[in-house]
Amino acid sequence: MAKNSMNRRHFIAGMGATGLGFLTARSWSRVLGANDRIAMALIGSGGRGRGVMRIFLKNPGVEFSTICDVYEANIAEGIKIAGEHAKSTYEYSEVLDNKEIQAVLIATPDHWHGPMLFDGIKAGKDIYLEKPMSHSIKEGVKMVKAVRESKQIVQIGMQRRSSPAVQAAKKIVDDGVLGDVVLARAQWHWNQRPLPKTVDLQGKLDWDRFQAPCKHKRPPDGVRFRVWRNFWDYSGGHCTDQGTHLMDVIQWFLNDGKPPVSAQCHGATYNLIGADVPDTFCAVYEYPKFLATWTLTYGNSYHDGWTIIFQGRKGTMELDDRGYRVYAEPWPKDGSRPEAVMEYKGGIPTEPHVENFLECIRSRKEPNAPVEVGHHAVCGPHLANVSLLRKRRATLNPEATKVKA
Repeated sequence: MAKNSMNRRHFIAGMGATGLGFLTARSWSRVLGANDRIAMALIGSGGRGRGVMRIFLKNPGVEFSTICDVYEANIAEGIKIAGEHAKSTYEYSEVLDNKEIQAVLIATPDHWHGPMLFDGIKAGKDIYLEKPMSHSIKEGVKMVKAVRESKQIVQIGMQRRSSPAVQAAKKIVDDGVLGDVVLARAQWHWNQRPLPKTVDLQGKLDWDRFQAPCKHKRPPDGVRFRVWRNFWDYSGGHCTDQGTHLMDVIQWFLNDGKPPVSAQCHGATYNLIGADVPDTFCAVYEYPKFLATWTLTYGNSYHDGWTIIFQGRKGTMELDDRGYRVYAEPWPKDGSRPEAVMEYKGGIPTEPHVENFLECIRSRKEPNAPVEVGHHAVCGPHLANVSLLRKRRATLNPEATKVKA
């Protein structure tokens, strides 16, 4: 017992200056001067798209000249943010045909990510694409290939890759502070309202354009449009929506960014009745040197929000929207919670990720979350969905291109 124990002073001394450089070294200065104009367009003017557009507009010289969406009300809200000078359209090809537009922010439902990426790079646009990158592993492979055959800058909207808190946490793991990590646990808990039974849409919705890439053509449905993440036609469900963020961090820290070998997942819908996808699930992932779990429920808010827990032989790290906390091993036998030996207070802002993309437009260097990262990050969640739907273990080949279940 005494030989294995570690007090706060010795633990910090053993870490040295681990992670401290990230607290002050990262400058959030704006990357564009007033004369460095970048003309952009927003494709997908829903809540997330408008929110990220606001962040882009904090940078001098960035202008959104066009707002594109299939829903009239979304276009109107986007114009309020972009300015009255901005044009509007239901047809994204009009955006891509405009030679004055240098870059596009794509924040559509997942089923449009692939088609719009393919068309966008053919049109010579740089692209900031919201996560999850793909609607399937097969599509993700094609997306990576298409981008690498182009000269375009593509950033996937996985802001943790540019977060000072997450970068500092990674350095702690890289420095061996936690020892060999044997278990990583990702979780996301929200207590959401049940799905609406009807939705009253305000203004025109181009339903045919919305569902154009879908295999199954459905009659117009305001509920499916408004809460599209709850239906397989338009997304990978909550498993890919939130899991692409969290599983990427686990893989980045512990497996050189590579996806898992296999996955097994069980889930059900208990709260969001009417959804295709489960609102509660647990996936178990096999990696070469550790196991990982990914659990979510939208029917309870215990530890509200997301948390990633890394459990190593020497210590444990909790990472969430408040920052991170590190605890030394072993924990007290009386069940009390030990004092954190190191912590970082701060959230996960999107601003550094947007700045990184703008910087890369100018320098033509690789962004922090290129398509390979986007593809590998969502492979695990896609694999879990395959396991869930086929009710058996699903495996992924080493090249992350083929699934077997």
